[in-house]
Amino acid sequence: MRATEQLGRYHLQDLVAQDPGLSGEGDVYLWHGYDVVLDRPVTVRVLPADDPRCPAVIGAAQAAALVDDRRLLRVLDILDLPATRTDPARVAVVSEWASGRNLERTLQDRNGTPFAAPEALSMVAEVARAVAAGTEANVSHGRLRPSSVFITDAGEVRVRGLAVDAALFGTLPDLPDRKAADVDALGALVYLLTTGYWPGDAPVSAPAAPRAGDVVLPPSQVRAAVPRSVDDVVARSVVTAARARGVARVSDPGSFATMVGAALDHIAPVTTTTIRVTPSSGRRSWGRRVLVWTGRLVAVVLAVALVAGISWSGWQLLTSDVGAADAKGPDLAEMLTSPARPVDDLSGSTIEQTFPITRFRSYDPFGDDNGNGKPDKRKGRESEELAATVNDDDPDTAWLTSQYTTADLDGKEGVGLILDLGQPQDVQQVSLNLVGRGSNIDVKVADRILSDPALWTPLASAFATRDRIDIRAPRPVTGRYVLVWFTRVPPAVDEGTGLYQGGVRSAVVSG
Repeated sequence: MRATEQLGRYHLQDLVAQDPGLSGEGDVYLWHGYDVVLDRPVTVRVLPADDPRCPAVIGAAQAAALVDDRRLLRVLDILDLPATRTDPARVAVVSEWASGRNLERTLQDRNGTPFAAPEALSMVAEVARAVAAGTEANVSHGRLRPSSVFITDAGEVRVRGLAVDAALFGTLPDLPDRKAADVDALGALVYLLTTGYWPGDAPVSAPAAPRAGDVVLPPSQVRAAVPRSVDDVVARSVVTAARARGVARVSDPGSFATMVGAALDHIAPVTTTTIRVTPSSGRRSWGRRVLVWTGRLVAVVLAVALVAGISWSGWQLLTSDVGAADAKGPDLAEMLTSPARPVDDLSGSTIEQTFPITRFRSYDPFGDDNGNGKPDKRKGRESEELAATVNDDDPDTAWLTSQYTTADLDGKEGVGLILDLGQPQDVQQVSLNLVGRGSNIDVKVADRILSDPALWTPLASAFATRDRIDIRAPRPVTGRYVLVWFTRVPPAVDEGTGLYQGGVRSAVVSG
């Protein structure tokens, strides 16, 4: 195939991959293309029309196109291309193009250095929610690998190849139940990101996970910094991992996402005063050592002087009357118990602080507040009159979403609450008291209120298994506005209604 070829409205630009075909007519090509009508990049998968996999690929693409989740790279078009003088009849599947790098390339760029457990679990939780959206529509991924997951330039997680990759190349691992295969692959991603080793059978550039016989070692035995809760996630998902008696595997990607949310809550407890040491470059390390040792020397000198002063004061108390001691200055006991003056920390560490929230407002860019599809003057807000009740010290009040008939907000992309900090701050954690249990929440940050939630900078995401949750990022994001974005809400607290509704009772932002 030629890089300059035009397939209808799609212009083929760069060949990404070429795989051997199953027929004698040609290979399967993956192209970076361009949609000249909508002026956007696309992915184009092309295979011969007489390839025996074609019917399965077309069926998988049609099914995947019906799954609507922002984390999935959607199927956009299916082309039936007739034969020409130079090319045989072909079939092309067009999908969204992923900017950024896949997880396999990301680890290569890090020289195999694993991620911290909270960051790894947060990324895989996003993958699990994307795959779970397909499972709810009875569409499994079937071939989830590190190269299937992209981290975009904006820091968002995107998943490609839903159903289509498995139709082309087979299910991985080779299990009769594709949901079980997806669960195994999700656990394998957790293993890879926390240890740098791959426990699965898929061809991956990372080294194979160490084994004891046919069983892969728990992540904490491969890398000491990995918490035991990650071992539990792997044990309940990876087929080749050892499981204690009575410990069952999770059954589907949705359950996996819930399990990962609980693990995140376990390894990221509430902290009020956390000291974080800012790493210094090698160029400055000697100067930093000089400062530290100088500080220690000064502290020793001050301590010796203080002891000498106390001894001298004690001698004065023993050799003079009380009146004379009072005349010389403050009481010795008062001097020893008064609070010390803060001293600059020579290590460069910073103390976590809480930022005041000056205003709360609702955020509903995809709703009309009427429920009839017709816009009105309140478009862009949802339950705005309740926003001011957040943090009013009344546990019975809260900002609430509207009530929906399904947990995914009746198909709406999301709804949220904006926290105005008054000025830009380095945000790293948002602590929330929620209404109900079972919300999917994305926290995002921006310098101004943007009409498209996809344009906000992601901070972190979580599945709230409890009504109290702390969403923390591995590194701060600077901005004035914090968006608490609900993509899934729990059953309404009014029992028996069969409706779904989420909300926020209080919020604390810290950095």
